[in-house]
Amino acid sequence: MSSKRYSLKVEGNASGSHMRFTVVPRNYKRTCGLNLLFYIVANAGIFGFIEQTTSWSLQNIRTAETLVALSMLALIRNPPIESLSVFRSVGIQISEVRGCVLLPTFINEKLLEQRKFIPKDKIGDIIINEGFQKGFKVIFYLAIILKDASRLQLVFPVCYRF
Repeated sequence: MSSKRYSLKVEGNASGSHMRFTVVPRNYKRTCGLNLLFYIVANAGIFGFIEQTTSWSLQNIRTAETLVALSMLALIRNPPIESLSVFRSVGIQISEVRGCVLLPTFINEKLLEQRKFIPKDKIGDIIINEGFQKGFKVIFYLAIILKDASRLQLVFPVCYRF
């Protein structure tokens, strides 16, 4: 039985000066679909509750429904997609996309991607290390040791959360 929860996609250009490693949850599309379904059902239920139990004016009801829909949109997010881009002789870029449930993936990547660039001169070393979690479970993780930093910079940190 395979316990892989993520799949790895590797891309690069022909000259080899750029490589991109992307980690996507195995059940990404299913989770996005369930999130969308939950968003629709929850909003429909809350809208029905507001309309049945309040004696507000139509304008106040629509304002409350809009606020509920926007709040739910902020709370229900797609699973994160994490990437590590390596630029030869320049540095490393770590990025993460936690998309909006109503937008397609390519728009989420354009609008909501969070990036952190680490120049080559700030990188002390890149390591594959092992750590322990509750129950003495051993995990392996990729980390960057930054010069003049007190903590490691984890690559793909969401993969290690449970």
